[in-house]
Amino acid sequence: MKRLLDKLRSINHLFAKGMVLWCVACGTAASAYSLRILARTGHDPAALLGVILAFFGGELLLMCLKTVLSEKKGKDDFND
Repeated sequence: MKRLLDKLRSINHLFAKGMVLWCVACGTAASAYSLRILARTGHDPAALLGVILAFFGGELLLMCLKTVLSEKKGKDDFND
C-alpha cells in the first residue's frame, strides 16, 4: 500500500489529469444517454445536453484558467 501511495504522489498534476478524464467520461455518457432519449422517444434533448456539457466544460475552463493565471516564481524572480 505504501508503494502505491508513493507512486501516486510522484505523478505530476494527478488531480488535473483525473478531472479531465472525469469530465470527458461524464460528457460522453451524457451524450450517449441523450442519443438514447432521442431514439426511444423522439424528443430532442439538445437543451439539457447543452447545459450538462457547459457545466463540465466550465469546470475544465476554470481549471485551465487557474493554471494559466497562477503566479509562479521563476529563476529570474529570485535573483532580484
